[in-house]
Amino acid sequence: MSGSPLNKRDSGGHDRALPTVPFTLAPHVHVCVTGDGSVLLDLKRDKYIGIGRRDTELLAAAISSWPKPQWDCTETAPTSDAVAAHTDDLCRSLAADGLLASGVSDGVQVAEEPPIDMKREWMSVGDELEAESKVTLRHVVNFVVAFLWARSSLAWRPFSATVELMRVEKARRASSIDANGMVKMTALVGVFRQLRPLVFAAEGRCLLHALTLTRFLNRYGFYPEWVIGVATQPWAAHAWVQCGNFLLDTNPEKVCRYTPILVI
Repeated sequence: MSGSPLNKRDSGGHDRALPTVPFTLAPHVHVCVTGDGSVLLDLKRDKYIGIGRRDTELLAAAISSWPKPQWDCTETAPTSDAVAAHTDDLCRSLAADGLLASGVSDGVQVAEEPPIDMKREWMSVGDELEAESKVTLRHVVNFVVAFLWARSSLAWRPFSATVELMRVEKARRASSIDANGMVKMTALVGVFRQLRPLVFAAEGRCLLHALTLTRFLNRYGFYPEWVIGVATQPWAAHAWVQCGNFLLDTNPEKVCRYTPILVI
């Protein structure tokens, strides 16, 4: 996935303080915390924004839905008016850019889902887990439909609309996958891997690849996680599909450096 340019914000060292007006993340904004600070994904603009470590600490303390840093936060002195003013200015700046919403009581904010543990023990479908797969006419039809939907959605729909369609459909139809279902889904991934090279190359097209695979599996009643992750130093964005600790279209070495920022 070729990520949008990462715009970096950092206003220097400041102690943590609550803003004078409560803020929350805008509905179309997703955020993750990396070792270098925070990365925001603005779905409406299909754009990434970077925030430094010190301002990440401020925002994580002020906004309950902001993921908390895993590093040892800077020791802070008692809150001062200057620190409170800076925190408030920072939040208002992000709100002016449409990244935060104001006037929402911090007490009723809903925190983000717990982040995916990228250090878990991964299993790669097609490597550690395989199932016999034979391509049928129905498979070909479903693959073509999934591919055309994914390609047209990425080309003609706002990315936020594509994400919302995927989210709504999964919320309405998704169900748990048992061991037997996992075997069936593994076989379908094998079918996908046989058909995909006949239609498009995967190199440099991870978003199309992941979205097509997800839609293909959806047509058989399987709703795995469609994930977009980011990495810094160097900057990169990547998309993949997983089901629990099973990677369906990649291997651990290719995703371990990424921090998930969007999971559908």
